[in-house]
Amino acid sequence: MKTKFLLFVIAIFGAVNLSFSQNVDGYKYHGTDGNVSLYYKQSEYGVTFRAVNKRDKAVYVKVMNVVSKWSNGKTRQKDVNIGFVGSNRASNGGGLNTDNYAKIKSWTFDGWKWSEKAFIE
Repeated sequence: MKTKFLLFVIAIFGAVNLSFSQNVDGYKYHGTDGNVSLYYKQSEYGVTFRAVNKRDKAVYVKVMNVVSKWSNGKTRQKDVNIGFVGSNRASNGGGLNTDNYAKIKSWTFDGWKWSEKAFIE
């Protein structure tokens, strides 16, 4: 019984640790600024951005003016707020698609920035 419980605790800890890890498998590198790196991954239904923070302090990351064109003829424009990224951690942001069946055709963005203070909308 103790062994099963210990294995359960280790599995949970491993899953939590993996979810906050700096793993970027499947993501494409965009760039680095001050030990904060931006990656992205495109699927049929949208784009996910991943910020990796290798600084000693937490940061907030925003991808500005993301413009996406969709198979249903719509064009969307928004800032993608990745938000809080802990020290030596990674975090994701995305949410470009609000239609269940439209597929992304193309997308661009103007730039990205990070700050030690939250961005005020």
